[in-house]
Amino acid sequence: MMGIFNNNKIKGILVDRGLDDISSETSEQIEAILGELDNKNLLRNDKRLLIKDRSDDSKISYLRALVEQNWILIAQNDKIIKLLAEKEKTNAKR
Repeated sequence: MMGIFNNNKIKGILVDRGLDDISSETSEQIEAILGELDNKNLLRNDKRLLIKDRSDDSKISYLRALVEQNWILIAQNDKIIKLLAEKEKTNAKR
């Protein structure tokens, strides 16, 4: 696990999404994103978020779905980058 995360909530989110072993370059960006979402009480089922109107609830649900979709893309991209790096190392040895 990356040492740069001090927030157990953020660590748990990354582990749940298979992102506990991402590159250090990506980890800094993810920390900033999750920090901002946490500050706005938009992480998962945060009980601090007070929804006053049904349309706001729907908007927040859609935004959370987009965030989840982005975690999938980040995980897939990280795997692709690692595979390409491995291939490059293998080709360099030849």
